[in-house]
Amino acid sequence: MNPATLQPIATLLIRRVFKWVLLCVVAFSSIQAWLSYTSIEKNFNAAVRDVADTHLPLLSVAIWDIESQAIQKQIGLILKNTSIAYVSVKASTGQSFVGGNVSLIASGKHVAFDIPAPVDNAGVVGTLDLVVDSSILRRELIQSFLIVTIEVLLLVVLILTAVVAILRRDLERPMRQLATYVRNIQADQLSSDVQLHLPIAHAYSEIDLVFEGFQIMQNSIKQHILNQDALVMERTGQLEKVMESLKQLSITDGLTECYNRQLFNERMPGEIQRANRYDRTLSIVFCDIDFFKTVNDQYGHSVGDKVLVAFAHCLKEEIRIDVDWVVRYGGEEFVVVLPETRLACAIAVAERMRRRVENELKVIIAGGESLKITASFGVAQKTETDNIDSLVNRADEWLYAAKTGGRNQVRPKKSV
Repeated sequence: MNPATLQPIATLLIRRVFKWVLLCVVAFSSIQAWLSYTSIEKNFNAAVRDVADTHLPLLSVAIWDIESQAIQKQIGLILKNTSIAYVSVKASTGQSFVGGNVSLIASGKHVAFDIPAPVDNAGVVGTLDLVVDSSILRRELIQSFLIVTIEVLLLVVLILTAVVAILRRDLERPMRQLATYVRNIQADQLSSDVQLHLPIAHAYSEIDLVFEGFQIMQNSIKQHILNQDALVMERTGQLEKVMESLKQLSITDGLTECYNRQLFNERMPGEIQRANRYDRTLSIVFCDIDFFKTVNDQYGHSVGDKVLVAFAHCLKEEIRIDVDWVVRYGGEEFVVVLPETRLACAIAVAERMRRRVENELKVIIAGGESLKITASFGVAQKTETDNIDSLVNRADEWLYAAKTGGRNQVRPKKSV
């Protein structure tokens, strides 16, 4: 949203409240003005009548006694009332007495009174005509209207000031805090708590409902994230297990569960480098099952597979766990890698393997007959100039020597 078009709720409410208050002020002032006008006019007329009631008896006596000076004196006393602009006294004998501002006769309000005779049943001796100054009535009315209007406006200003302060404190500030939180929140902060600063001991309102809605939403997001994290961890664990299984499958011979030729090619360079760097010994044993082709041809490949599994088991029984490792190099050929092992010790390991195969490897064939298996072994220790191929070739040469020398033996027979 463009900040230039933002209209705070508090401002909108204040404007609407101001419009309604202004209408109420106009209506209230109009009613008050009408009531004031009625009251002022009533009081004004009462004041004029009081003047007339006060001077009528005196004028009656003065006219009855035909005392012109007394009549003029009473007219002067009546004109001291600022509301009366002009006075006219007409006697029944035709005499006329006037006083005041002649220019206001046309614009002023005329009020006429009969002057009774001082003697009972003598009738009327004249008339009293008073011209009331309407401008005075208007001034009093305007003054009263202005006072009422100022009082109402002051009251409205005080009320609006209080409303503005309350709306900004209880509505605008909390809403801005929520808006700022929503505007600035990042994708990785969806579960962060929103802080809402409300007045102490404030009444429970819609702001609290919105705040609770945010808290419910955040709790849902947190729970969803936790569930997703747990699901991701579970799936990651499953994936790691699958990857580990795939890795094991890729480096392990499926039949004998020994390492395969691929792993040998990947791992053996590291063994060579380690031996060279730290000046350590490294030996390998190249072994082959004697007459294995005859076993397959005579008894079938299923028996041949059993022989391979049993042979691999015999080799593993004679090596150090997590140090030495056995590789099915191809067919019935196996390579045993012996890190930090001198040639003499490697020959001893190979001899133990040979005896275990000769004495313990027995595969039952059809008819309950036990098939006796032997193997030949060639051993080589790495020299300074050896690489993988030269080391394996030398062990293979010793293996060939063991086979041509009668099989079921280890070559060399001693360190060379």
